[in-house]
Amino acid sequence: MSHLSPQIPPFGLPENIPETLPQQQFQLGDSVRWRQVPHPDFGRILGVIYTHSASCMATGLHYLVLLDEQSPSRHITSYDFAFEKDIERLNQSSTV
Repeated sequence: MSHLSPQIPPFGLPENIPETLPQQQFQLGDSVRWRQVPHPDFGRILGVIYTHSASCMATGLHYLVLLDEQSPSRHITSYDFAFEKDIERLNQSSTV
């Protein structure tokens, strides 16, 4: 069993929240991985928020991803936020 304390990446409230939020591409529980990365992290969607990313100054839907125990960054953090454009759904038959 891992002794990692849960760590959630930084985020902040956007200055303007639109009346209609964008349609989600991913649902809670979906298995995803980061795209176009040599050794991508992967995990499951735990949540989705409309927020302002403190790390890259971008506003939109952010997915909270619980990293799989075998994911490359799991030794650093248990969770990460991702934009829709940065992740893709894993098929049940996909291998990472």
